[in-house]
Amino acid sequence: MRAEIIAVGSELLSFSRTETNSLYIASKLNPLGIKIARKFVVGDSEQEIREALQIALKASEIVVITGGLGPTNDDITREVVADCLGRELHESKEILELLERRYSRFGIRLTSNNRKQADVPEGAEILPNPHGTAPGLFLTEGEALIFLLPGPPRELYPMVENQVVPRIQKVKATSQRLMRLLKVAGEAESRVDARIESIYKEYPLIETTILSSPGVISLYFVWNGVDQSEAATQLDELQGRVAGALGQSVYSDAEMSLAEALGAKLTALSKTISVAESCTGGMIGSMLTEVPGSSVYFEGGVISYSNAVKSRLLDVESGVLEEHGAVSEPCARAMALGVRRLLGTDIGLSVTGVAGPGGGSEEKPVGTVFIGLAHGGDCEVRKLHLPGSRDAIRLRTCNLALDWVRRVIE
Repeated sequence: MRAEIIAVGSELLSFSRTETNSLYIASKLNPLGIKIARKFVVGDSEQEIREALQIALKASEIVVITGGLGPTNDDITREVVADCLGRELHESKEILELLERRYSRFGIRLTSNNRKQADVPEGAEILPNPHGTAPGLFLTEGEALIFLLPGPPRELYPMVENQVVPRIQKVKATSQRLMRLLKVAGEAESRVDARIESIYKEYPLIETTILSSPGVISLYFVWNGVDQSEAATQLDELQGRVAGALGQSVYSDAEMSLAEALGAKLTALSKTISVAESCTGGMIGSMLTEVPGSSVYFEGGVISYSNAVKSRLLDVESGVLEEHGAVSEPCARAMALGVRRLLGTDIGLSVTGVAGPGGGSEEKPVGTVFIGLAHGGDCEVRKLHLPGSRDAIRLRTCNLALDWVRRVIE
């Protein structure tokens, strides 16, 4: 099965905005055995939206369109889609009443621009949006499924999870038997491929895809054979062999973040953790607290960006900072021990480094990072030299730190 994503919004074509909704959509459709064939990013232009939709409908069974459902004049997605499919627009009394109630709570009167959000193409099903004013829409055109979704991620994400995925599963009867997944941490993409290439090449009816992000790699195994009778057997066999070759680097066989995997292990072991962050500025704490129920094992953290905070809150001795500097093994060690002592946790995790683009030196170039891990009666420190931009170094640091904890705690 093929799907295509059309992201609508002129702002997505500027230097200041990055289109990320398609990544989330792909993460939810891939596990269903659905291949994302293409992604379009188009401006708020009738011609561009029309052309993208026509191309997508010729080649794929599923089309997901994001953005352009708001109340302003440049929000034209529903109008263009209706016209392209030859459908009349009609005003939905249900949506109109919902809009009136929502706006009245804020003492705002509904305008003609707001009313356009109640326009629905003939034959479309309304998809509730509890987090915004623009409802989603679901249409079928021949054998194709078409979803129109709002652009803001806080609205789109729950709609994909609760509205899009169940409808695809129901209408298309997709099956997770036709796909397997492995999540890998702490490895380079090229090294992973070198270790498993000879294995997956033995399975010509299975398409192996390697998707890499800083610190985490996703391996997708999708059945491409016509005869599905051997799909489950071959997929299970390939997944098992690859997992065996990669060993402890594999942290999940489901769509799961490192923070979720670590949280599950901490919960099972009844362990608590605290973090002291410098170069990552609170990113590790944010990752941990994104997981529901993380209060069971995560006590809190200290963003010790300045030396003064390292000394005052984490008891990093001034002599350590003067002799070795903030980016050093002794400082990372003191930070990990300090935050564990301060917050009374089983595990203390620290990170300090040079994320760039400036601040590096010959001795400590950009990408130099120290990770400290205090657990049991020990405190270990790792020194890393990480490539990439500031954002990539920070994200890779977070994932490598979380993965280290996952590997060593017991």
